[in-house]
Amino acid sequence: MRHLALAAAAALSFLPAGAFAQAGSTLPDPPIPCSAFARTDGGGWTVTAPAMLDFHGMLVSFTVGTEFAPGSTPHGLALPVILDRECGNRASHGLRR
Repeated sequence: MRHLALAAAAALSFLPAGAFAQAGSTLPDPPIPCSAFARTDGGGWTVTAPAMLDFHGMLVSFTVGTEFAPGSTPHGLALPVILDRECGNRASHGLRR
């Protein structure tokens, strides 16, 4: 069992730094069209333009006006966390990645 744990730790050390994207995932974040999202006063995010994200074959679209509260997980994705990481608090957003 100890050998298995050491092998797993060694394998994880070869992953790129951005490999841990969504909570509990080892996949990197998809390109985020930050201009399609705006930070709300409460720290969440609102969709301001139609957006579709490709989470490694799982296409997820978002409708204008949809709001994501901090800590919410729409479609099982930690989207507010991803938006915080990729888009931050910048006033002007563009495509990241």
